Amino acid sequence: MRTDEVLFSFSLFSLVLCFQLCSTGDTLKAGQKITLNSLENLVSSNRTFELGFFPLSGSSSVVKSYYLGIWYHGLEPQTVVWVANRVKPVSDSSGVLRIAEDGNLVVEGASKRHWSSVIEAPSSTNRTLKLLESGNLVLMDDNSGNSNYLWQSFKNPTDTFLPGMKMDASLALTSWRNSTAPAPGNFTFTLAPEDERGSFAVQKLSQIYWDLDELDRDVNSQVVSNLLGNTTTRGTRSHNFSNKTIYTSKPYNYKKSRLLMNSSGELQFLKWDEDEGQWEKRWWGPADECDIHDSCGSFGICNRNNHIGCKCLPGFVPIPEGELQGHGCVRKSTSCINTDVTFLNLTNIKVRNPDNEIFTETEAECQSFCISKCPLCQAYSYHTSTYGDRSPFTCNIWTQNLSSLVEEYDRGRDLSILVKRSDIAPTAKTCEPCGTYEIPYPLSTGPNCGDPMYNKFNCTKSTGHVNFMMPKGISYQVTGIEEDTRTFFIHTDASYSCSSRRDQNNTPNLPFNVVDCIQDFGIVKFSWQPAPEPPCNRPMDCMNWPHSTCRETSEGGTRCHCDLKYRWNNSIMSCTQEPPSNRSYKRLALILTIILISIITLACIIVLAIVRRKKNAPKPDRASTQIQESLYESERQVKGLIGLGSLEEKDIEGIEVPCYTYASILAATDNFSDSNKLGRGGYGPVYKGTFPGGQDIAVKRLSSVSTQGLEEFKNEVILIAKLQHRNLVRLRGYCIEGDEKILLYEYMPNKSLDSFIFGQYHIFHHTTSLKCSSTITIIISLTLFLI
Repeated sequence: MRTDEVLFSFSLFSLVLCFQLCSTGDTLKAGQKITLNSLENLVSSNRTFELGFFPLSGSSSVVKSYYLGIWYHGLEPQTVVWVANRVKPVSDSSGVLRIAEDGNLVVEGASKRHWSSVIEAPSSTNRTLKLLESGNLVLMDDNSGNSNYLWQSFKNPTDTFLPGMKMDASLALTSWRNSTAPAPGNFTFTLAPEDERGSFAVQKLSQIYWDLDELDRDVNSQVVSNLLGNTTTRGTRSHNFSNKTIYTSKPYNYKKSRLLMNSSGELQFLKWDEDEGQWEKRWWGPADECDIHDSCGSFGICNRNNHIGCKCLPGFVPIPEGELQGHGCVRKSTSCINTDVTFLNLTNIKVRNPDNEIFTETEAECQSFCISKCPLCQAYSYHTSTYGDRSPFTCNIWTQNLSSLVEEYDRGRDLSILVKRSDIAPTAKTCEPCGTYEIPYPLSTGPNCGDPMYNKFNCTKSTGHVNFMMPKGISYQVTGIEEDTRTFFIHTDASYSCSSRRDQNNTPNLPFNVVDCIQDFGIVKFSWQPAPEPPCNRPMDCMNWPHSTCRETSEGGTRCHCDLKYRWNNSIMSCTQEPPSNRSYKRLALILTIILISIITLACIIVLAIVRRKKNAPKPDRASTQIQESLYESERQVKGLIGLGSLEEKDIEGIEVPCYTYASILAATDNFSDSNKLGRGGYGPVYKGTFPGGQDIAVKRLSSVSTQGLEEFKNEVILIAKLQHRNLVRLRGYCIEGDEKILLYEYMPNKSLDSFIFGQYHIFHHTTSLKCSSTITIIISLTLFLI
């Protein structure tokens, strides 16, 4: 044999020997094991799947955890389809997979068991583990043949459904916690509970998250249906899915395809693209928020074609935040009188299965039955049935709150919801609802509601669609109306261009304005201007608008103008009372201004009077000097009286006004002449006196019969002397001589106040007190007039 032939034979022998030594193939016998050494991994016969340990590093740690799993052999990135010890990873390199002495398949590490197949105690421990080409890992009893599987991974899946598996009541796919943690997550894919409309459902923390009802009729949906029904071959009937027969047009190659329950709650059907070298997502669900169970709450409806998403049905209002511990809507009115109810008729609505089903010959009978059960009955649906001998007309009744509602649903049903008539009836302020859309004032869909200025909307009752009319008869469907922000949205086609909004065909007439335009999605956002007072043709038209009266406008026409003390509030579309404080503040400010001006004027008059008085005051002459000398003389006489014992020092203590002599007073009053007598008080007459120099004085001569003693007289002098006030007559002096007790006061030439109050109104150029009275009178008059 030639040398090259010998070398070739030796190389071939080496490869075969290496393969036998380096790989255990697709089976594992009792006494064998798989460790972290990848050369010991199991590989399926056609090298599609591989079983072994793989590491994962958490996002918050560099320490690796090791898991036993199955993945697609040779694909990058690594695609794991099953994990054994997903709850208890191996934290070091001691991980081992083996068939234990009790016949169970176990994962161990550092003398600690991390996972077990948990099967009954066997009659024989002669067992074999095999990785099938389908990806199913099976444990077999060698004595009973390969067809008897004691345990298999297809019956104990993690998050992946592979072709060949079959969904039944015992099967569930549970998502990973996240992309780096295979531990069970929040989402599980199982058969749906009996009270749900779909055959399968995704649960989130044991609550329904998404239920699969009838799948779409596209190819990928049919493939998923076949996959779940374990029907992978061509046939006339592939799978009866939720009472719907799904047919496949051609056989489907399920190689390298899988159904994944991912950690975000999305169920995905994935197919490996050989050309691109990556997984292609062919189908998924929920497709959007409208597919999520109870996404809008009770009596809330979702529209996947509507950017708003959720809204309350007409006749319902949002649940106040914090109440009922949930979201959704409640009825505006809860009363239920047969003559006061009606039905909100909707088309193509997705709704859960009905609570009751009866058979009636007409829809009127179904409707009457629902009304008779009010308030228990929430809605009904009437349709033709196909139940053989039974009545062909079926009446479905919902008695529980309606949830998971979706509109514009291709396979939806016509639904009639019981509401109070007044909650959806058209009024002067609002139009009748159109489908699930409420038309807020001032928007109008006809001549008998809303404001004619805003009559640019059409309602198609058969479909429940609202259209907005653009110039030249072009109209687009309205996808949302937001009353709070006074905006609405339309869905345009390719003929509408955001860049040419100035074009007459693309620009709406006032009072509408384009706010935003998203060309790629065909969404245009409009706003409407606040409405003026509502129009009217007769006074009765304003009865719906309190505190208003039908009057002509300056621009022509008639509108409900707000009454006196009310103003139009275009934010809430009603006449509101003006705050009373505004007018009071204005009046008070005016009064304070007048008072301030009066005070300043009065002060000026007083200053001018003082200046004039000082200017006209006589200059000191010889006579006034004599008066001062006589005053000094009188003080000496008083002191002399004290010295003689007639008065004591204590008798004049505290008196701060001068003491006059009796002789000087006699001279000033002409011996108390009757011609100088001014009047008489309670204790004696009052005389006018004139001292040398022309100074006038009022002299009060106490009667000799007065019982007032020296002490009382002293107290009176001290009291009056200290009470110095601009509105009191000033005390100028006193006289005590023998039995005479005399008080000297400032002389008032304008007489008493009563002469001005009850006498003729006079103005004296030399009197300042009268000017003060006049000014005060004017101020009081103006104040009374303003109030």
